Amino acid sequence: MDPMAPPSPRTATLFAGSLAVVLGAVALHHHHKARGGDERAAATAAITRFAAARSHGDDAAAAALTDRPRTLLRALRVNRSGLDGARAAVRVGRVVMGKDERTASATLTVRWAVPAIGAWRSTARATLRRGDAGWRVRFTPRLVDAHLSAGTRLGTASEGAARATILDRDGRALVRQRAVVEVGLRRDRVADTAASARALAAIVDVDAKALRRQLVGAGKRQFVLATTLRAEDYNALAGRLHAVPGLETVATTQPLAPSRTFARALLGGIGPATAEQVAASGGRLRAGDDTGQWGLQRQFDARLRSTGARRVVVRDDKTEEVVRTIKASAGDRGHALRTLLSRRAQDAAEAALGPQPRAASLVAVQPSTGDVLAVANRPTDDTFDRALNGVYPPGSTFKVVTTDALLRRGLDVDTVVPCPKTLAVDGRGFHNFEGEAGASPTFASDFATSCNTALISLAGRLRDGDLTAVAKDFGVGRSAPTSVDVAASRVPKPQGEVAHAAAMIGQDRITVTPLAMAGVAATVAAGRWNAPRILADDPSRSGPALPAGELQKLRKIMRLVVTSGTGTPLAGIPGEVIGKSGTAEFGSGDPPPTHAWFIAARGDLALAVIVERGRSGSSVAAPIAASFFRAYDEAG
Repeated sequence: MDPMAPPSPRTATLFAGSLAVVLGAVALHHHHKARGGDERAAATAAITRFAAARSHGDDAAAAALTDRPRTLLRALRVNRSGLDGARAAVRVGRVVMGKDERTASATLTVRWAVPAIGAWRSTARATLRRGDAGWRVRFTPRLVDAHLSAGTRLGTASEGAARATILDRDGRALVRQRAVVEVGLRRDRVADTAASARALAAIVDVDAKALRRQLVGAGKRQFVLATTLRAEDYNALAGRLHAVPGLETVATTQPLAPSRTFARALLGGIGPATAEQVAASGGRLRAGDDTGQWGLQRQFDARLRSTGARRVVVRDDKTEEVVRTIKASAGDRGHALRTLLSRRAQDAAEAALGPQPRAASLVAVQPSTGDVLAVANRPTDDTFDRALNGVYPPGSTFKVVTTDALLRRGLDVDTVVPCPKTLAVDGRGFHNFEGEAGASPTFASDFATSCNTALISLAGRLRDGDLTAVAKDFGVGRSAPTSVDVAASRVPKPQGEVAHAAAMIGQDRITVTPLAMAGVAATVAAGRWNAPRILADDPSRSGPALPAGELQKLRKIMRLVVTSGTGTPLAGIPGEVIGKSGTAEFGSGDPPPTHAWFIAARGDLALAVIVERGRSGSSVAAPIAASFFRAYDEAG
C-alpha cells in the first residue's frame, strides 16, 4: 500500500471510533479525579468543624454534625461533667477516603485538661459517611474518647486526705479530728414533715421552717442534715433526739478545737464549699469539698487543705464501678499552721467570759514578745472576731496614753487637779462616768477613779498631734505586721476645742480594737510596745523604749486603779496587777449607750476586756479580768 495514499472509508471509521474511546476514557478519569478531590475537601471540612465545635465547648454544634446528635450530645455532657467540667481540645489528623468515596476516616487527638489533675491525650479513629444531607460523623463512644466503649463514661476519683492541723505555741494540736454525730431526718421515715422539723428544732436550735422545706424537697430516702454535734453534746441530748420521728444519725469525725467555744472565731470552721466558693476557686474546689468557712481555717485554707491522690477513670455507666484508670496525680499534703496561743491562757479566757449574755471579747498577750496568748469572743455562735476586728472608742482606757503625753509635757502626778462633777468646753458639757475623786485630789487619784473632768481640764497642756504621736509609742495607730487579718486602730488629730477635750478621754474619732488596747497595757508592763504576733511565722517588731521615769509613774497610777480605784475587783489577785477601766460612749441617745472596758497587766501577761453595751468598766469588765487571772493561776 502506498503510505501516502489516503485511508479507505472503512479504515477512517475504525480510527475515529478508537480515538473517541480513548478521549472518553481520559475525560472520565479526569472527572472522577475532580469529583474525588471535592469529596475529600467536603469530608475534611466536616470533621474539622466537628473538632472546632468540641474545642470551643459547643457540644450542641458538635453533636449536630453527627448521625446521632442526641446520643452524642448526652455523651459529651455526661463525660464533661464526670471530668469536673474539663475542657477538650480536639485536633484532626490525616483524612483518608473510602474506595467508594462515600465514606472517609480521620484520626482525632483529644487533649483533656482536668481541674486539679492535669492533661492527657488520647487518639481515636473517626468515621464519616456521605448522605443526602452531606457528610456526617458516625457516632461511637470512642468519638468522645478512645478509652470508652458502650456502657462506660469518663470520671474522676479521689482518695481522702486529712486536713493539716492548727497548733498552739508549744506545737501541740489545737484542731484535730474529733468524734462528731451528724443529726438529721430521713425522708421516708417522716410522716409529718412539719411536726418532725419542729420537734428536732426545739432540741438542737435550728430553723424549723427551713428544715421542713428541705424535707419536702428531698428524695425518697434522702438524709436531710439538721446539725452536727460533738460526741459529748450528742450524748447529752441522745434520749430526747431519738424521740423525734424519722431521726437518723451518722457518726463521723471533723477537725475541731478542744471545745466548742475554744477560740472559735479565730480558729474558724470547716464546711462544704458553697457554689460561690467553688466558682471562685479556679478549679481548686469541687462541690462537696470541705473548705474553711471563717477564721484561720478560711484565711489559710490553701495551706491547711490536703488533697488526696486523684485519678481520671473509666466507670461503668450503670454501676459507677471503676473499670480502669487512665491518669493519676499525687495528692498534696497540707501544712500545719502554728499559732502562738497558750492552752492555759485560752482556757482561762473562755472561763472568764463564761456564758456572757452580751457581745464581748477578751484578748491576752505576752508583753515581752507581743505574742497573742488568748482570743475569746462572745457570743460563741457568731463567727465575727471582735477581739481582732471589732473597732470601738476606747473610752477611759485611753487615759494611759493621754497621761503619758501629759508626762512628756511636764505633768507631776502628785499635783492637785480638781475633779468637778461637770466641765463645760466651748458650750459642750462633760461629766464623769465611774466616780469622782475626793477633796483636793492629786492627778494620781483622779486617774485611779477615772475622773474625766480632771483630764479634760489639762487639755491645754498638749499640742496638736501630741496624742497621735504618743499613741504610736503604745502601738495605737500603727499597722500590725501579723499575717492574720486585724483591723486598724486610729488616733486622728482632733479638730477643734471640743474634739480635743473628748480625745483626752478616748472619745472623739479615736477607734481601737481590743487587741490594740491589750497592747497598751503590755507596753506599760514591758517598757516598750511589741507588735502583736498571732502566728509563729509573724515577724517581731518593737516601738521605742519608754523613758524609765514615765514608766515608773504610769505603773504607779495604774496600780492605784486596782488598789483603790475603779479596778478594785482585781485587788485580791496575787502579784502586782496594774490596770485601767473605761466606759466608752457610742452612738446617739440621752445618755448615749456605753461599752465597758478594762485593761490590765501582771508580770509578762497583759489583757483587754470589752463588753458591748456594758454599764461601766469597773462594774462589768473589771470582774471578768479578775476571773481571767484567777482561772489562769488555778491552771498553773
